[in-house]
Amino acid sequence: MNRRRLGLLLFLLPPVAGLIAWVFVSPIPQPESYHAFADQRRLLGIPNFWDVVSNLPFAVAGLLGLRAFRDLGSRFLFAGIFLTTIGSAYYHWAPDTPRLAWDRLPMTVAFMSLLALIIQVSFGAKIGQRLLLPLVAAGVLSVAWWRLAGDLRPYVFVQFAPMLMIPIALLFFDIRARRELWIAIGLYGLAKIAESLDREIYSTFLLSGHTLKHLLAGLSTFWIYRWRRGAATAFQ
Repeated sequence: MNRRRLGLLLFLLPPVAGLIAWVFVSPIPQPESYHAFADQRRLLGIPNFWDVVSNLPFAVAGLLGLRAFRDLGSRFLFAGIFLTTIGSAYYHWAPDTPRLAWDRLPMTVAFMSLLALIIQVSFGAKIGQRLLLPLVAAGVLSVAWWRLAGDLRPYVFVQFAPMLMIPIALLFFDIRARRELWIAIGLYGLAKIAESLDREIYSTFLLSGHTLKHLLAGLSTFWIYRWRRGAATAFQ
């Protein structure tokens, strides 16, 4: 089996595993305890100040990308990143489950459009372009399913499958500016670790783990912008 074929099989493994998990894993509810973030300080009249304002890096990366790139996949990607600033700030102003949907919705657009761009540079422009709208629709529907059915399984898949598929693509396919994407993935991984240690980090440092998550994830989107700029000729 040649390297490219092996890469394709491994690339398809996460979505296949996700479909199998759908059958065997019970529905995942949204715990209300999720909204109890460590840092609830109010500053300048803004509740949960640091969790709100730490979303600004997403706006910077989103605007940079919207200004620089005109292809549809990049427009979806950087629009999703920019709107994450608004959705996440809205949620963290007064955290509850209905507001959380507006936080997650633009993130799914960003995750799935990034995956479509990776497919485009790995397997060809036509297949990546054809999958863009179905993938983005799947991301949006994962949030709708969660709100209607109370089941997080599709959303968990939409968030984490691309983070498994993209490293496989980087290892097996000739993707330009791969260093930038590796850095972006590493920063996002650190962001998820910080998120899981929200209170522990807050008890030690001035900022909470969730605030640090926003900053690291926002920095990750800047490196995605740098990757897209470095790989520009692949989208022409």
